[in-house]
Amino acid sequence: MNTDDLIARLAAEPPRPSFQPQRIMLAVLGAVALACGLFLGVVGIRDDLFDAMSHPAVQAKTLLPFLICLVALPRAMRSARPEGNRLPFAALSWPIGAAIALGIWSWVTLPSSARLAEMTMPAIAECVGLILLLTSAPLGLAISRLRSGAPTRPRMTGALAGLGVSAAAATGYSLFCTQDNPVFFVIWYGAALLVATFAGAYAGAHWLRW
Repeated sequence: MNTDDLIARLAAEPPRPSFQPQRIMLAVLGAVALACGLFLGVVGIRDDLFDAMSHPAVQAKTLLPFLICLVALPRAMRSARPEGNRLPFAALSWPIGAAIALGIWSWVTLPSSARLAEMTMPAIAECVGLILLLTSAPLGLAISRLRSGAPTRPRMTGALAGLGVSAAAATGYSLFCTQDNPVFFVIWYGAALLVATFAGAYAGAHWLRW
């Protein structure tokens, strides 16, 4: 193919959609809200939610993933541009570090009989499985929309998208979850977020290259 043919071919191709990070983030958050709304509409929120929210541990179960989402998802949008190659990640350490500290503190202070009391296989499977289920479609939307950017580190962009989307899904799921032991939700919410982060990194490496 000579140069003229290449230019003609490129000119005939439809232009890639412009990258609009605010719209993409709103669309992704809307998809998470829709998924969580449908889920909670079917199964309902926990019966004692408003009374339970008076306890700091239950507040943390919702607040910590919400904060992780607020930090990770905007960074996913920024990293989809070449100038976002080097982003400050210190802000992510605060909510993640707080969650780890809460889990360790609860492990140390709880009686040994209470540490693992809620860790039954059905509860673990329900927690991890439902968070990942609520994450799947919005994460697919995020990856497809982020292709309009030009990430120079697509794996990192996908990982941040997976972390942010799954944290948003965990926030919604927490309104249904009745496992209030911080040892439980730090470990198993964290496991779901970790799986989604790796899934996002894998998807980014394959579909966000340019």
